[in-house]
Amino acid sequence: MIALLFSLALLQQDPAADAPAEAVQTPAAEEAGTAPSGLDRETALADINAYLNGIDTLRAEFVQVAPDGSSATGELAMARPGRLRFEYDEPTPIRIIADGTTVAIEDSALETVDRGPLRSTPLWWLLKEDIDIARDAELVGMESEFGFLYVTLRDPSEEMPGEIMFVFAEPSYELREWFVTDAMGEITRVSLNNVETGMRLNPRLFVIPEAEDRRDSRRNR
Repeated sequence: MIALLFSLALLQQDPAADAPAEAVQTPAAEEAGTAPSGLDRETALADINAYLNGIDTLRAEFVQVAPDGSSATGELAMARPGRLRFEYDEPTPIRIIADGTTVAIEDSALETVDRGPLRSTPLWWLLKEDIDIARDAELVGMESEFGFLYVTLRDPSEEMPGEIMFVFAEPSYELREWFVTDAMGEITRVSLNNVETGMRLNPRLFVIPEAEDRRDSRRNR
């Protein structure tokens, strides 16, 4: 259940969200075996691994566009290995928290918390302790264009359905956005803005709330 939700949209969009006219489209990517001339795939992957493994903590604003074109905004906090938090702005009633092993999608409107293994989400490749993209994933495609490197990955075990395309800014290979394509071909885009790294983050950000904690919190408001 959690993998399906994460692959589809990373959230269940609020009906009040704005709906642009077009659904999300991914940039084109070259097949893994036919990387464009001049792109050293092994060197690029090594540089990406070095950048990602060098992140201890990260904070950014994000814009998410769902398959139907509706959008949501919020703040992302990440502490490697294994911990992240997507805090969505109103009116979206969703919060996503990973505590190192489990990822949970909390819906305050429905008063539900759905849990699943972090390994079954596409962001596992960003959060694992020792990132090695060539070892951890099947490289579906790679393309360098207009100052960005597009890297498309698939889970070789098929535990995680669909594909994810990460977009890195060259030459630093800073992560700028990603596109998740689910098993039905639906695409969700998440773009990062005002990215900061190396700050201290409160460990409580990554604690998944229990149902009784949420009830107590509502009573004490």
